[in-house]
Amino acid sequence: MSALSLPSIKISQREWLTIIFAVIVSRTVIYSLGLWGVTEFASGHYAEQPLLQTICRFDCVWFYRIIENGYDLVPQWLSQKNAANWAFMPLQPLLGWLFSKFFFFENPINNARLGLVIASNLAFLFSLPIILMALKQLNFSKATQSAAIWLLCFSPYTVYSTAGYTEPLFIVFVTGVFLFSYRQQWGWVAILGLLAAITRNLGVFLVFPVLIIAIQHYGINSFVRFKTPSLKAISAIWVIPFGFFTYMAYLYFHVGDALAFGHIQIAWGRQLTNPFHWIIYGFETGGPKLYLAIMAILAFILNIYLVVRKYYAEAIFMFICLVLPLSSNLNAMPRYAFGLYPTFLGLLLLIERYPHIKTPMLCVFSAASTFIAIGFYSHMMFTV
Repeated sequence: MSALSLPSIKISQREWLTIIFAVIVSRTVIYSLGLWGVTEFASGHYAEQPLLQTICRFDCVWFYRIIENGYDLVPQWLSQKNAANWAFMPLQPLLGWLFSKFFFFENPINNARLGLVIASNLAFLFSLPIILMALKQLNFSKATQSAAIWLLCFSPYTVYSTAGYTEPLFIVFVTGVFLFSYRQQWGWVAILGLLAAITRNLGVFLVFPVLIIAIQHYGINSFVRFKTPSLKAISAIWVIPFGFFTYMAYLYFHVGDALAFGHIQIAWGRQLTNPFHWIIYGFETGGPKLYLAIMAILAFILNIYLVVRKYYAEAIFMFICLVLPLSSNLNAMPRYAFGLYPTFLGLLLLIERYPHIKTPMLCVFSAASTFIAIGFYSHMMFTV
């Protein structure tokens, strides 16, 4: 596809107004109902915490520790003092630190917390137009494009976009990589891929879908013969892991272990094993673990649907981002799934083919998003 034949991905004024309105409405609903739920259902210590501490929970706590103290020299956190913040990539804390400079709370930790929350909300705002542009590139209908805005704003785990997490930032960069791969704009692919890989370590695996899309554009012979278009794609693929490898080098000189980000996962009970073990474990254990196992299975079914619809690059990235976390634990599997561009692409492909499911899906998602927001702000571990 030549540059002259590229479809327009311009966002109209009306679409921008819809995006801004949807973001404001969703933030208002999630914060209002989520925090109301804390006052109604939480008890003890968690019901009495200050506002920013209620919002900035779990992973957000690790990010503000990085902002305040840098990366740990030795494990010192959690109840057994065996956890360190090496598992968390540097871009989100960096953005939180930058935004924290605009605030002057007496407690500097609150500056960091608010900086992280603003970073995730702004990233969420940017995620909507970039996904909308990707849908335009893929020739989705106007009705599906409009539904996508509300689907993202009220997706079940949208609470993480309000709470200083990396999910919205990751969606922005990953979607951007796919969008500009579709459009053969490899410079942007390289930059956004590099940023994705220092947002979450799974971003380094973007090299595989980029290669697949490039082969779809140019054919395998173009790579064998080192023709110019394929060389541009190869250059982008080489750039994507650069930030990730730089972080590994930093860890090597900082703590003596380039793979410390992976080895420290044992503090959270994560050790690589057969992913089927965890699915079986979830069904045998029941309760929240059963819910996590079912959500993981549904995510893989959607992954298969992408393959059936011949979105091979998106499917391989989604599979990697699901199977690697599942190989170590069931925890956070729904969050990992809903933090991926291919997940939303699969859902929107279903809406495009079966328009009658759009309204029920939006209703279910809206109800789930408020329920999970209440659980998250109330420090319920099943929402992590």
